[in-house]
Amino acid sequence: MDGTSSSISQRAWGMARRLLPAGVSGWDFLAFIIPAVSFLEITIVGQLFVTELLLLAALPWLLRSHDRQPLPRWFVVAWAGWLISQIVTDVVVGSAFKDYARGWAGILFTFTNFAAIFFLVSTPRRARFFAVGLATAGFLGFLLFPTALTALDPWKWGLAFPVGLVLVAGVSGRRAARLPWLTVSLLALFGILNLVLAYRTLGGVSLLSAGYLTLCFTIGGGHSAGKPSVFRAVLGLAFVAAAGIAILGIYSTAASQGLLGRGAQQKYLHQAGALGEILGGRPELLASSQAIIDSPVLGHGSWARDPRYAALLVEREKALGYHVTPEYVGADLIPTHSHLFGAWVWAGVLGAAFWFAVGAAAVWLLANLYSSRVEVAPLLVFSAMLLLWDIAFSPYGSSGRVTAPYALVLCLLGFRLLRDKAESRSLEMESSRA
Repeated sequence: MDGTSSSISQRAWGMARRLLPAGVSGWDFLAFIIPAVSFLEITIVGQLFVTELLLLAALPWLLRSHDRQPLPRWFVVAWAGWLISQIVTDVVVGSAFKDYARGWAGILFTFTNFAAIFFLVSTPRRARFFAVGLATAGFLGFLLFPTALTALDPWKWGLAFPVGLVLVAGVSGRRAARLPWLTVSLLALFGILNLVLAYRTLGGVSLLSAGYLTLCFTIGGGHSAGKPSVFRAVLGLAFVAAAGIAILGIYSTAASQGLLGRGAQQKYLHQAGALGEILGGRPELLASSQAIIDSPVLGHGSWARDPRYAALLVEREKALGYHVTPEYVGADLIPTHSHLFGAWVWAGVLGAAFWFAVGAAAVWLLANLYSSRVEVAPLLVFSAMLLLWDIAFSPYGSSGRVTAPYALVLCLLGFRLLRDKAESRSLEMESSRA
């Protein structure tokens, strides 16, 4: 029976492959179609996306792929520490079943999603297919399942991210690589458009990416990448931080004076306070930081609940001159709005360690990518910048369980491309000496 089922599935797969356009492999098709249905979701204990189930189903096939790379050991260790810490925390604090079931499932799907995407997105070509698939899901979700948020701000909550993915995927091919300054210009214009439309996150990420790619196109290829070093990683982080502060300063000045339009000005004034507009946009840090201080080793449990921290957030917002966030008035969930702080509050320090490790991979890529011309650099840089922002300032869950693992896979793909280029240069030098 097993042999018959296997034979039928192989014939069906063969027929499906023959229907694909010339030059598109079955794996290319999967790299597109699996993320393209991520706008579809189901509820099993918690919210799951069809994409996550497809990735789980494809994982056994991907594990049999002859050219697959082994999973990074550091990721497996860091992920295991996160899961164990979450389980221990939930047992100690006595989390409710509905809470820890969703918390543990989210961590488990983070692993299976990453593993499947890691084996599937093994080439720059498939990386671009996956990005276009995510963009397709964004467009379809916007058209078929609009939400109250998309009605309130169609650009920020509906179109901006898929448009950005199509843009960076489009400028990451071989033809676009011949026009590097067009790539920089398009990303810069996209960043300015987002700032004008009051979407600061994507505006800042796009402008940072344009600045970094300018560095790549100016000096890339003329330097040997060599071995990655902590020094260069620190320099890379310093560059991102300095550029981000500069863009924030320019944005603050322009927005406060109405140069970016009335909407951006109103949003700036609404979020202005004693500690700046970033904290005004992410006030949850005022409460989650205190929750971490109160229990730094073990967390407060999955879907951590304690009304004292929501009350503390409201109190601190008032004291610092920020507008009170209405959804936290009388709430019992501990406010978090960060991959890093959310994991730390829920699971404890080992949850934070996982996201520190993931963030370090993004920083490591940015610290070394500039030194070599890589065809898919725009997609790698954009994804790494956005990943760093999300780790610091975006809640983890739902679509993030797909997009964050994908961004990490792109960082690891960048490592391999840099390594291959370094080895090719070494072989060329040895041949020239001979």
